[in-house]
Amino acid sequence: MKSSSLAVVLFILVFGMVTGAAQTKQKQTKSMTEAANNARDTQPSRDREMENATPAAAHSRLGKLAGEYTTSTKFYMQPGAAPQETTGEARLWMTLDGRFLSEENTGTFMGQPLKGFRMLGYNNASKRYEGIWTYSMSTAIMTLNGTSSDGGKTVTLEAVFDGEGGNKEKLNVTVRQTDEDHFVVGLSGTFADGKPGPMLETTYARKR
Repeated sequence: MKSSSLAVVLFILVFGMVTGAAQTKQKQTKSMTEAANNARDTQPSRDREMENATPAAAHSRLGKLAGEYTTSTKFYMQPGAAPQETTGEARLWMTLDGRFLSEENTGTFMGQPLKGFRMLGYNNASKRYEGIWTYSMSTAIMTLNGTSSDGGKTVTLEAVFDGEGGNKEKLNVTVRQTDEDHFVVGLSGTFADGKPGPMLETTYARKR
């Protein structure tokens, strides 16, 4: 092989090695850049996830309701009717490191003993209150979803549960704190014709 031909071959080999190394470096640089960009794009999302998962002011407000209470309930079969009045007890506590307010209560309804379990929380992501209610007189789970316009002092919720035949039954619920030791839970519905229906109001008084 002539020296000129050898030089050409060597040049091609060396050029190929240098080009390959440069392309590899470019790919590595591109991968590192993409990884850095992805990390920057992902960080705000992770920050939001952490913020959404961390108890905040709304949860602290719910936590102030924790304690043991006596309850006084008035049940109105329809507006203007004389109420049926009963008494009971309730215990409220925060669960999952201050994220949800849980409640166990006992009392009577229509002359029958009644037990209940409730849970109420605030979803940081949706900016809404969410909850569930269950009772010993039913095997249904009622779900609640709502908002507050006064910083959590009064929470207005729509409650839904599956009734006979899977029909969606809806009720309106309010949780209103009157002072540090008292709050009121109201529950109301409507008749099939749209007129106001049964209403139940329970006043909680902290035990001393």
